[in-house]
Amino acid sequence: MRKTHLFLAVMAMAAAGLLAKGWRGDAKGQRPPDPPPPPPLGQPLSGLTSAQLADFKNGSTHFNNVETRADGLGVVFNGVSCVECHKSGAVGGAGVDLTVSRVSRIGGLRNGAYTDLADLGGPVIQARSLREFDKSCPVTGEIVPPQANFVSHRISTPLFGAGLIEAIPDKAILARADKRDPDGVQGTANRLVNPETGLLEVGRFGWKAQHSTLHLFAGDAYLNEMGVSNPSFPVENLPQGRTIPAGWAALAIEDDGGDVEALADFMRLLAPAQRRPPPVDRMQRNDCDNGERLFDAIRCTACHVPVMQTGPNAVAALSNKPVPLFSDLLLHRMGPSLADGIRQRLAKGDQFRTAPLWGLSARKFFLHDGRATTAEEAIQYHDGEAAASRKRYMKLSPADRRALQAFLGQL
Repeated sequence: MRKTHLFLAVMAMAAAGLLAKGWRGDAKGQRPPDPPPPPPLGQPLSGLTSAQLADFKNGSTHFNNVETRADGLGVVFNGVSCVECHKSGAVGGAGVDLTVSRVSRIGGLRNGAYTDLADLGGPVIQARSLREFDKSCPVTGEIVPPQANFVSHRISTPLFGAGLIEAIPDKAILARADKRDPDGVQGTANRLVNPETGLLEVGRFGWKAQHSTLHLFAGDAYLNEMGVSNPSFPVENLPQGRTIPAGWAALAIEDDGGDVEALADFMRLLAPAQRRPPPVDRMQRNDCDNGERLFDAIRCTACHVPVMQTGPNAVAALSNKPVPLFSDLLLHRMGPSLADGIRQRLAKGDQFRTAPLWGLSARKFFLHDGRATTAEEAIQYHDGEAAASRKRYMKLSPADRRALQAFLGQL
């Protein structure tokens, strides 16, 4: 055999051996396989029992259900289903194209005291009415009363991972409150007496952390967004503060509590949004890593705390789990550019709960009123306690700003 043929034969045998061991070519010339995508949004938590999965499915049915007058849909309302306002990315997501309005007034009425204008249709304006489905209904949707000198438009908050947020102990949230900080960051807890238990609890749901539990959160939305009264919120909304015409008022509480509990079950057992896997491209991966480092270096993490921890819980899937929500769940003063003048519980007009950032990439709009359409735009509106971090961000090089945005795009 000639030397050339012998050499080729040896090389062929060597290649065959390497292929048998799983070799697939020069690593420098071959693109590695893409990492698997994160699980789709809208799924139940992993590790649920069969009974808990049944509760989740039942709650999902209620969450998607379109309410009618027979179901208790109020004479005035904002939506006919929960999913109508929570659908960005999947069922349970943030709002997409609907906003609601909250109103209040300071001065000129009631000796200059703060009022949410309940006798004029506030604090939540229900813009739709049953006239939409039955022209004989004499009631039209509410409008913002001219007496209001504060009007806040709100988009719906995403609900992915809400049960994990509920399972974080009050003491873990309070431990971060009122700490001294070099940038003047001083989060405060929105505390309230739970009307269902009589206990003083820490708020954690809603733009101003005005609700402490998912049951209260669901009951409030059922009444104020769909007009369905329930044991937690039994008083029917009066259209523009006026008496409901005869024949159109509810005869009794429309929901006995079962629907609210089902809605709370769905939110409680809804899985969080998973962080996207690192990019395959090495430069893009380095950008994401550098962006995460910068996020901490410019002290965004003073409020957007990367991870908190749940405590013991009757639901094993919620018990003693890390919660990578990127929030401290506290109220912070956000400056005049974001202040809406609305007070909720202990939250003042310029205070908002630190918005959790997990699932950020599934959102189309940002900030409480959806005015920002990119994360960078949202950062630029930050002021008050966040002013120092915003200034540091604006001083970053274009490359570093892109890296930080790449990191946020993974969430």
